[in-house]
Amino acid sequence: MTKFIDTEHALDHSKQSKRLIFIDLMRAYAILMMVQGHTIDTCLDPIYRNNDYILYYIWNFFRGITAPVFFFSSGAIFSYLLLRKDMPFWKNERVIKGFKRVGLLLFTGYLLRFNPSILSNLSNFDIFSFQSSVAVDALHCISFGLLSLILLYGLYKWLKVPVWLSYPLFGAFLFFIYPTVFYANWLDIFPLPITNYFTSNYGSNFPLSPWMGFVLWGGFYGYILSKSAGIAYNTKFSIATIIVGLSLVSLSGIILGNLYTFTGMETFDFLQKHNFQFFHLGNVLIISGILSIVANYLSVPEFISNTGKKTMMIYIVHIFIIYGTGINKGFRTYIGDTLSPLPTVLLALIMVLFFIILAQYSEKIRNTMQNLFKRIKP
Repeated sequence: MTKFIDTEHALDHSKQSKRLIFIDLMRAYAILMMVQGHTIDTCLDPIYRNNDYILYYIWNFFRGITAPVFFFSSGAIFSYLLLRKDMPFWKNERVIKGFKRVGLLLFTGYLLRFNPSILSNLSNFDIFSFQSSVAVDALHCISFGLLSLILLYGLYKWLKVPVWLSYPLFGAFLFFIYPTVFYANWLDIFPLPITNYFTSNYGSNFPLSPWMGFVLWGGFYGYILSKSAGIAYNTKFSIATIIVGLSLVSLSGIILGNLYTFTGMETFDFLQKHNFQFFHLGNVLIISGILSIVANYLSVPEFISNTGKKTMMIYIVHIFIIYGTGINKGFRTYIGDTLSPLPTVLLALIMVLFFIILAQYSEKIRNTMQNLFKRIKP
């Protein structure tokens, strides 16, 4: 018989806002880096895209870390909220909210990519003509990552498989199977919409392997935060996080090479030659450790925390503005690949400032719009 758990007195660190501010700082960093990265990548003239330019090289390096940080922080905050109370599965309010979040992310991901012209020729429909509409992007990947965190939490409640074991193991599994997934011909197995979850050959930016692995590793990090009050603000823990990150950055390629030499398995050879998963996981941990120290010793402005709480809204709006959707054209249509470095950087700074302000006043804007609609409603 399942032991009754008093939910009223269950362990809850929710009032320790300092820790949440730290995670929001990570999310703010990730989303603002995404905004400036997408702006510069969209507008900068290709003649300036040369790693021989030191500033471009540095920018390009940090842009490569943006998606891993975004996925990692999404998994961290979700598992932190999910695991901070030790409760039965269906009595945990974060389970129901989590399932709703999964559905919302998946629906929004497809909606942002949907091309309305599909509806104009249903009698002679060719899905490959609209393959971008069923491609997998960041929201799809995060959606399935959060679903995995919930299901593995359910496995813990059902079969007592601890999440501190299942989260990192599943994350590592998604990293290690990447070579197999990369070479497989998924279109022989699944229709295109499902195939896109496994390959980037048809327009997907973030197939589940390896990208969902960052969400799972973030879930493991969130588990640590949920079980040790204030540990993220323990300088020793922060330094240990940085050391683990540095170890992954500097040693993961060597370890994979040695595994290939020892086993002869082509998987390890591929992973060594394409070692962005463990390399970027190390970079994510370095950034996490640094940001936790920053949050510990410096007062994080409220507008930064608010920005971290509005990542979903910022992501959606920045897609409309930069790339456009099926119902509008973004500025990529008009100034894509045309600007020199200075106006490109200025535009990126304007975009970052705009979204910081939008996050700060989004609630007031929403309330104003709701009151306006109430007034004009018959």
